[in-house]
Amino acid sequence: MKKIIAITILTLSLFSCKKSFLDVPPATGLTDDKLKDIPSMKGLIAGAYGQERGTAWNSMVDAALMVRDIQVINNEIYPQYFNHQVYTDVGLFTLSFTTLGLLNTVAVSNVEAMEGSDADKNAVLGDMHFLRALIYFDLNNYFDLPSTGYTVPLVQTPIGVNDKVACSKTIDVMNFIESEIEQARLNFASVSGIANYNAATALAARIYFFHKKYDKAYQCANEVINSGAYSLETTVSKAFQPGYSSRENIFSFIYSASDGAGYLAPTLNLYNAYQANQDGFLVLYPEGDLSKLMEADPADARYNSFFTVIPGFYTFIDQKYSSDQMSLPYIRLAEMYLTRAEADIMNNNAVNQQDVDDINKLRKRANPSTMLTAIPTEQEALDLLFDDRVKEMCIELSDHYLNCRRLQKGIIKIPSEGTGLKPYSEYADLLVFPFPINEVTIYGLTRNP
Repeated sequence: MKKIIAITILTLSLFSCKKSFLDVPPATGLTDDKLKDIPSMKGLIAGAYGQERGTAWNSMVDAALMVRDIQVINNEIYPQYFNHQVYTDVGLFTLSFTTLGLLNTVAVSNVEAMEGSDADKNAVLGDMHFLRALIYFDLNNYFDLPSTGYTVPLVQTPIGVNDKVACSKTIDVMNFIESEIEQARLNFASVSGIANYNAATALAARIYFFHKKYDKAYQCANEVINSGAYSLETTVSKAFQPGYSSRENIFSFIYSASDGAGYLAPTLNLYNAYQANQDGFLVLYPEGDLSKLMEADPADARYNSFFTVIPGFYTFIDQKYSSDQMSLPYIRLAEMYLTRAEADIMNNNAVNQQDVDDINKLRKRANPSTMLTAIPTEQEALDLLFDDRVKEMCIELSDHYLNCRRLQKGIIKIPSEGTGLKPYSEYADLLVFPFPINEVTIYGLTRNP
């Protein structure tokens, strides 16, 4: 895995009340007359990765609150998500479309015709397709309105001030995401860029898993596992140690010393939010799934390695992102084992020994006493895998929230809502992010055509 190239991003006019976030010029200081060669394309790609380093964490916090794994103290920004009253937060939309502006400039620049080696061209195109798939996958997960089947605009070219933009059908965006990640895999077949073939294949496994295409999810996860390029760490915490390049991490957003405590530092906001002192404001919600699963098994290393319990006060998840100067693991081998096992079961409606072995690989290092000694029934295995994903992927990558949506599971109610679970039918549309007011005003964006 190659480290992300450090690049200075010029100040972006993200919060102008008169400017559309969809109409954003390249933010690398490159003007149209300079966008004619491979070095300038590499500059745009590096700028896109740099921007995404400061964006990737956004939905992680929102989703952990919406699924109620965590709750908020000492903060006025995030309670709406926990209370299932999602408000107009332009952050994810704004930053994502700013980055897409860079990538779409590469997409229309006829890279194939530029002077340079095929390897350099494929690396640029691979990174462009990889990031477009990653960003649109994230956007679609939060802006898709299930009741109408419409989501964010599918923008594949730079947007000018006079261009018309409308919301796209969710199925069209999903197809685009899948097409992009497959093109990234094709471009990366014999060359690496900032990402590489295995990273693209692992992201494809995640995409297909949450798109419920379990045969393809299995194939991609299986390919990454069998590549031999990665291995599980001996302890659960090693994949999250600052300054440590873990062979478990398939793709990370890399911290650079030049980040300092700037907004591009990939774990800055996660560290600030979860630290166990007066500045931390995200804590374990005692009634949530995560709390109940972890506290039922205090010997699990995923609990005692990452959580700090302050008796009579709160439980902080302060050791997973224990520094504001560390890389952000975005795809880990552990996820591939969980995905391969469940995709195999969902695809074949049966459990085999490989599925059990995949489950046991993670249980062995977390708490060996919980390892399976026999092949469970299909439903038992699926229930075990759901619980294991909650624990293994705790506060990572919105996994628990997305998994509840994929399976249409209920989310624990808070006292103001009653008791028991809030069913999917109640939260499916409720937890959809609204568009920034500017975009609605300028383009008339609506998911109710």
